[in-house]
Amino acid sequence: MIGLIRNNFYSMESNLMISLILAAALGFSPLIISDGAIYPVIIAVQIFLFVANTGTALHADELAKWNEFELTLPVRRSTVIGAKYVTFAALILCGLAISLCTVVCIRASGQTWDLSSILWGYRYGSALSVLSISLMYPIILRTGTEKNELALLISAFAAICFMCLIAAVLSPATGGMNLRHPLVGMVSIFAAVGMFLVSFAVSVNIHKNKEF
Repeated sequence: MIGLIRNNFYSMESNLMISLILAAALGFSPLIISDGAIYPVIIAVQIFLFVANTGTALHADELAKWNEFELTLPVRRSTVIGAKYVTFAALILCGLAISLCTVVCIRASGQTWDLSSILWGYRYGSALSVLSISLMYPIILRTGTEKNELALLISAFAAICFMCLIAAVLSPATGGMNLRHPLVGMVSIFAAVGMFLVSFAVSVNIHKNKEF
């Protein structure tokens, strides 16, 4: 599996570098922008950037016939899919790590900041990223990667709608529909992790029944 994961990152190398540059640039924005309301959004975007380009990398693999070559390797199809999902999880962790640059820059700028607001950025960005990739990958695995950008947009929109639904269901406990409430954020993350596991199982089933 390590070799498969290494190849996944190799395929994403150029896109990963672009995401890293953009996320790092956003991380330094508190040094020139003094608007505390935008910092949680910046953190959420930084996390999401690292999964936003996965569709392009998967399309490159498909064009290179790597998907067909994987079938000749002495590994099970579940291992092939497992390597993809480990890669997705690692990308999200990369986004979480680089977003710490934003927090450091906020402190370095001497600005006052609201910890609960910053934590909301982490919760929202993490849930959005996990839900989006969980919805997107089975779709492009089943239909192909030609329209991966559309699949990403649809998946991200569906993920936002899902989090809004969670906020609506929890509204009696949160004093109204409030996406920023910590309870909504935590439930969204747990739901996203559950969706991630379900997505893995669905993708394994699709891959086993797919003819390349």
